[in-house]
Amino acid sequence: MSDDQKPPSKATPATPALNIPKGNSPITPEAQQPVDEPLSGNWWQDLKKAVGMIDVKKDFENIGQWPCMRTALLYGIAGGAGIGAVRFLGSRRVHSAGSWAVGAFIVTSVASREICESQRRKELANMRMIQEKYPHRHVSRLKRKGEEWAPPKSDE
Repeated sequence: MSDDQKPPSKATPATPALNIPKGNSPITPEAQQPVDEPLSGNWWQDLKKAVGMIDVKKDFENIGQWPCMRTALLYGIAGGAGIGAVRFLGSRRVHSAGSWAVGAFIVTSVASREICESQRRKELANMRMIQEKYPHRHVSRLKRKGEEWAPPKSDE
């Protein structure tokens, strides 16, 4: 089935999960972050303003959409449960096993999230390099649609 014969797809969400462009548009590392407001100089007032910006319900509803977060939480839960169970079987103390489980959950979650973010940064840099090296990779698709394509002018 060609691209012209495919049925229209359902509407996609307003913000894509990954910042991967279509066609020859440039790859950006992350979505643009809001500009930081200047501090007022009053520590207490700045802290109250920062805490007021936190919306716990909204943040926890969308936690699964954050890059690498779902995997990090799953690894953390598994690691914490495993370490807690081993600690309980070894010591027979519930409080000690619970403390070890929580600590293992935190360490495993943070470590796996950092590893995943590092891999994402490397993959994004690799995609950027490929896009700069091979800007004509979508020529066949453009020719099928009947659009004209001209190679980019080099600075040499």
